[in-house]
Amino acid sequence: MAEIELTEEPSQRWLRWADEDLVAAGHNAADAEIAPRVACSLARQAAEKAIEALLVAADVDPPKSHNPLRLARMLTEERARPLFGVDPEELTRWAIAGRYPEDLDEAATTDAAQTVELARQVATLAHRALEEERTDGNQ
Repeated sequence: MAEIELTEEPSQRWLRWADEDLVAAGHNAADAEIAPRVACSLARQAAEKAIEALLVAADVDPPKSHNPLRLARMLTEERARPLFGVDPEELTRWAIAGRYPEDLDEAATTDAAQTVELARQVATLAHRALEEERTDGNQ
């Protein structure tokens, strides 16, 4: 695990937590002894935190929501547009499915792999956006 920088910006902290959740989701998805829904749930949580990093960077206090789609809709249109190409709605379904067994069928390993990949795309977009913001701010 990387050393934690004490002067870390709040948005960077959100993004670090997203990255850490994404690593855990990937490990869970690869482990046959762990139910795929666990990876799906962690991946959704990672995407949620990546979007919250963008909100915090925009001086928006993120609500306590487990809905990546709702969070993405709180961003400016320009900032949200790339996220909608990733399909935050697909991630949002795991906010419910990962918690309530009667709501959906069991997740499959393909669900875990797909959800981890979607969350990875969201995190990558968040990293790019925050890096561009830092670069633009330093010019």
